[in-house]
Parts: sequence; structure tokens; C-alpha cells
Amino acid sequence: MKIGDSVYTFRFCTVRIKAIFENEAEARAAGFCEPTYYEGDHTILGKSLDTYHMEFAAVPKGASHE
Repeated sequence: MKIGDSVYTFRFCTVRIKAIFENEAEARAAGFCEPTYYEGDHTILGKSLDTYHMEFAAVPKGASHE
């Protein structure tokens, strides 16, 4: 997965990846906290920008809980 990729998530449908982090702690520290329930080799987390906009980040599944 790379920045700019579009993936389908159960919660938000098709989303575009804005950032990639090495582990989930870094993603959460950057504000990416909303679960998307993506089923794949990455965890996809969302960050609310305002009422109508979000950004999404990917974290490799093997590094999710570091």
C-alpha cells in the first residue's frame, strides 16, 4: 500500500490513503483514531478534519500494536 491508493472499508466505503505509519501508536498520535473495519494486510484509521471531511492512514498489520 502507498499514499494515494484507494481502498474499500466497511465503515466509510472507498477512501484514499493520505499517510502511512510504521505502527498504530504513531498514527494515533497524529490524530488517526477512527476505525474503518478494513479487511486486508493493513489497519486503516481515519482522522476527522471537520464535520464533512476525513483523512485516512494505513498501518501494516504486523506493526499495529507497537
